[in-house]
Amino acid sequence: MLNKIAEQQLRKAGWYPGRKIDIRDQIDFLKGNRYQIFDAGVKFLEEYGKLHIVDRYISTFDNSLTECHHTTFVNEILECYSEYSEYEKFEFNLFGQSKEKILPVIMFEDSDPIYIFISEFGNFYCDSGLWADTVDVLWNEWYHWGVEEPHGIVLNWNEYYAGEKRKFIPAANKISRKYL
Repeated sequence: MLNKIAEQQLRKAGWYPGRKIDIRDQIDFLKGNRYQIFDAGVKFLEEYGKLHIVDRYISTFDNSLTECHHTTFVNEILECYSEYSEYEKFEFNLFGQSKEKILPVIMFEDSDPIYIFISEFGNFYCDSGLWADTVDVLWNEWYHWGVEEPHGIVLNWNEYYAGEKRKFIPAANKISRKYL
């Protein structure tokens, strides 16, 4: 179940529960870039694909208005991802780490873009390791700011392959972002 802030931000971008859009163009684009298509990726893209998500919030650190843009358009994700050199991709991509088939499904704007890949088993990975094991956890943990519940940290590749479990940080007592 999505937390209140995650649902609010996704709805503003055009998402709604049970959404199922036509993603044939996105699938064709992925296939054209030699990605193997699988059910978990298709299901995610049908519900959450083709969203431009704009997060506007006031930071409690300095009361500044911040605006971040995220996308679930795979052509935009791969366009930005392709700007990196092959060496840089090798340094932080999943192709050398993940033992599952993966598809790029989200690019979160941050100081540097964060690329999120879904695996054939429905896990979500970033360059550092396992981000989340369900779609709700993925969104809830991105929007954990301002939510009074524990949130996880990325399980790095070494810990992941050693069979360790994700660690959770206790909820903060103070809301750090006020989303607009």
